Amino acid sequence: MKEVSNAVLRSTWRGWSVPSPALPTELQAVAKVFVKLQEARQQADYDNAKTWESTAVQAQVTDARTAFQNWAKIRTHPAANEYLLSLLIGSKRE
Repeated sequence: MKEVSNAVLRSTWRGWSVPSPALPTELQAVAKVFVKLQEARQQADYDNAKTWESTAVQAQVTDARTAFQNWAKIRTHPAANEYLLSLLIGSKRE
């Protein structure tokens, strides 16, 4: 999932249809937050030296809310459906 989201951020992601649908900026924002939150979760799970301050946690919560708002705007867009498919199956192989 992180690999697919990073591909969206690098603009190297290809959807499953031909031609690939255009990437809405909201989808790129969702992918960016997905990667950021996934990395924070990894750190929270495995870095016992990390101390989380409430302001940092609140910023993460705000990012997640913004991602859900962006998703609501594009959830019926063809690229959004293909992004979900990619998250489940992985990157399209050539």
